[in-house]
Amino acid sequence: MKTASTFTMFLAVITLSSLVLLGMADRPKPLELGQVAPTFTLPDLAGEQVSLDEARGKVIFVMFWASWCHPCMKEMPEVQATFEQYKSQGFQVVAVNFGESTATAQATADRFGLTFPVLMDRRGNVAAEYRVLGLPLSFFVDSEGIVRERIFGLTMTKEEIGKRVKHYLQSVHG
Repeated sequence: MKTASTFTMFLAVITLSSLVLLGMADRPKPLELGQVAPTFTLPDLAGEQVSLDEARGKVIFVMFWASWCHPCMKEMPEVQATFEQYKSQGFQVVAVNFGESTATAQATADRFGLTFPVLMDRRGNVAAEYRVLGLPLSFFVDSEGIVRERIFGLTMTKEEIGKRVKHYLQSVHG
C-alpha cells in the first residue's frame, strides 16, 4: 500500500515538474504583491458556482491544494482550525483543488471536516491565472481584493496562519 502511494505521489510530482519545465521558456512571473487578486468562479463540491468576489470585504486565504500533496494535507487541519477561530471576525478560506475529481476532494473535505468552500479547478485554469507552479501555494488577499502575501512550499501551523490573519484583520478594522 505504501509503495503504491509513494509511486502515485512520485508520478504526480514528475508530471507537475514536467509541466513546469515545458513552460520554462515563457513561464509567467509569480503574482505581484499589491496587485488585485484575479477573480474567478468555480464549482464547489455540490456543483454550485462560487465566486471569489463573494468574499470581498473579508480577509481571504486562497489555498491551492491536492490530496497527493502531503504538506497540503498536513496543513489542512491547521487551516480549518484557524478558519473556525476567525470566521466571525471577517476571515474566509477558499480552497481550490488542483485537477482532481470531486469524489477525491470530497473525501478530503470529509476527512478533515472542512467547513470552508472547496472549489474544483479541474482544468487548472485558475491555477494558471494565479501562476501555480507547485503546491502548497496560498495567498492572503485583503478586504479590498489586493494580494498581500504569497506563501509557497510552507506548511503553516494554526499559530502561523492565525498571526497573519490577525495582522490583516487589524488593517481592516484599524
